[in-house]
Amino acid sequence: MARIIAVKLPDEVYKELQRRSREEGYTLVSDYLRDLILRELGREPRSIRSLIEFVEKLEEGDLPPRLYERIWGIVRSIVQEAIRELPDTAAIIEEEKIVQRLERRLQDIINPWTSKIDDLASKLASIIERIEVFEDKLSQLEDKIKQFESRHEHPPHGRVTRKRSAIERLREQGIVFESDVQWLRDRDAFFERLRREGAVILNIGGERVAIDQGFWEMFREKVEQLPTSNDEEIRVLLTEPQYKLFQRLRENGLIYFDATKRAWKFIEKVNKKS
Repeated sequence: MARIIAVKLPDEVYKELQRRSREEGYTLVSDYLRDLILRELGREPRSIRSLIEFVEKLEEGDLPPRLYERIWGIVRSIVQEAIRELPDTAAIIEEEKIVQRLERRLQDIINPWTSKIDDLASKLASIIERIEVFEDKLSQLEDKIKQFESRHEHPPHGRVTRKRSAIERLREQGIVFESDVQWLRDRDAFFERLRREGAVILNIGGERVAIDQGFWEMFREKVEQLPTSNDEEIRVLLTEPQYKLFQRLRENGLIYFDATKRAWKFIEKVNKKS
């Protein structure tokens, strides 16, 4: 079971999270923060995107700090050793000798690392190739599904299918806004029929909205459990139809966020069917 955690952060910390999430290709800060926590706990492997970025940085010479420290530690030790071997009266350090020794030692360190990078790049290429094959097969499957649907869209000759009622279509869709059925000649009769058959009918900002009873109960439960007033996080937690209804209710003052209880509340007129 998934849990929701709401955390208050200073503005400068949130801006830093926004910057880092954009740099790593995330659209939402919440997605970046979730993956960051999972990676820190060792519960999720690095994404393909992050591995590719890591390899690209290595190819550009951006080595990890620990490798830099190791390389320069060896550099310092070689230089110090070379200087100690010179006579006290020497005025010039044997530069060529030092450079040759540095090159040999650095090459010994970097070669294994380069081999690992090549191996990682090869594995990434193999993964990407498999993903492309999978996408191709998925596309073929989608084409077959569309062909199947087109063949069965019309009933066989002589067979008449029963037209679905308005309440049946509402149960499938969950919600219908009056602006979506402007083509109906008698919208009053349409909404009245849905009301008689058990739909919840609300008037939101002068527009009637028909809501399936099951959809409405689930929507209310989810909204009342939202622990945040951040629109970006709310949009992730709700489905698209739920978020559209949430927006309309909020814009017309029919729901509000209780900062004391950290919860969303419905006003009295929405608590009853209209």
